[in-house]
Amino acid sequence: MSVPSGSSEIYDLLTTYAFGLDRRDFDAVAGVFTEDAVVENVFDTYLPEGATFASTTIGGSAVAEGARALFTRIDATQHLLGAQTVEITGTTARASTQIVAHHHKADGYYHTGGTYEDELVQTSDGWRISRRTLRISWTTGNPGVFA
Repeated sequence: MSVPSGSSEIYDLLTTYAFGLDRRDFDAVAGVFTEDAVVENVFDTYLPEGATFASTTIGGSAVAEGARALFTRIDATQHLLGAQTVEITGTTARASTQIVAHHHKADGYYHTGGTYEDELVQTSDGWRISRRTLRISWTTGNPGVFA
């Protein structure tokens, strides 16, 4: 299987986001998005916590500040990236990445699984996410660890 030209930079960008969250490097988190990026968190309808965690955020800095506010309430996270696809068309691209996210506080946990669906643009600083939809399809544990 051949890797489309430019896709390795996109894979690196998606990895930067995951490590940024887990290392609490919120400047790195902000840096993967355009400043007018639209980021939407969507939960499958059967998940009751969707009413609490579903959201739309505009801008890379706002995404990073939202992550800071949420993740500084817990002790540790680990965002695992799974199967990925990247399709590049000129200076735009689409990526889809399966994710599993572990969130821990003391002896409590909340794990989620889903997919990042990204639209990206090539900027003078490299690829950036201009739109992301995080579709959460399953959860386990206690979402109250974020309280």
